[in-house]
Amino acid sequence: MIFIIFITFILKSNKMKKLLFLLMMPVLCFGQQKDIYKNALPLINKYFPNNELVQNKLQGFYVKFESCRDTNTVDWLISKQSELCALLTSSIELGFDPDTDQTRRRAYETYQLLNKALPCFSFYEGRGDFQTVIHEHFSPIVDAAKRNRSLLDDHGLEIILDAWGTTKFYHSNYAADVCCGCPFQSDLGSGLHSKLLIAIDGFSSGSDLFSESLEEIRMDVKENALYNTRYLRSKQAILKEFELIKPLLKLTEKEALSYEKTKAYIEQATDEELQAVGG
Repeated sequence: MIFIIFITFILKSNKMKKLLFLLMMPVLCFGQQKDIYKNALPLINKYFPNNELVQNKLQGFYVKFESCRDTNTVDWLISKQSELCALLTSSIELGFDPDTDQTRRRAYETYQLLNKALPCFSFYEGRGDFQTVIHEHFSPIVDAAKRNRSLLDDHGLEIILDAWGTTKFYHSNYAADVCCGCPFQSDLGSGLHSKLLIAIDGFSSGSDLFSESLEEIRMDVKENALYNTRYLRSKQAILKEFELIKPLLKLTEKEALSYEKTKAYIEQATDEELQAVGG
């Protein structure tokens, strides 16, 4: 009887309704993340037919994702996400060529269905050998990491997002794809190269979480700095950051020669030459 009176009071009070909704929202949101694999299975069977390896890998991934409550699980999800993207890219069977005037709309709608059904993965029209490419989508894992009590994985994920954005496409946030077929242009001089290298060193000194992902970023930052000839920033800004990151790059003897060669090129080139679009 008391319970019935209490429920009646809540339903009649707008303030209590709002309070109840706020209290229940985390539960509702988490409930929406349950049974991802089961719900996606019809699409998995359609576009990855008779592929037990893909099915087992996806099932294992989403079991971990749905139960994520600690930093080690977040670390595992990030490392397996990359492996799964490669497996999905090499295994998907659309059943039609997505790169024609007649099928592009159909391909887009198919990718949208898969993106919704399989969080953590982004399906897009491919390049090169693969007609469809699956990219790492970090936002769902970032949200899952917030459910645990540790801020450590949040800090590591911030570095990954600073480098790639919420989805890891063909180029990083410290480079730009300015035209089709052109080399990426480096954003050296923006401060992001040094920010990432400093953050990786600081984070890695106290934790081995995300070690593979952070090492990949560090090496990619190094390659971007040493071997680019096209830039987005002014010559002055480029040289300033290029000198700043030298001790952070941890150069080998051979890389040190490349560093001096690139520095000499930047010093001798004009802003127009540095910012020219093309090869």
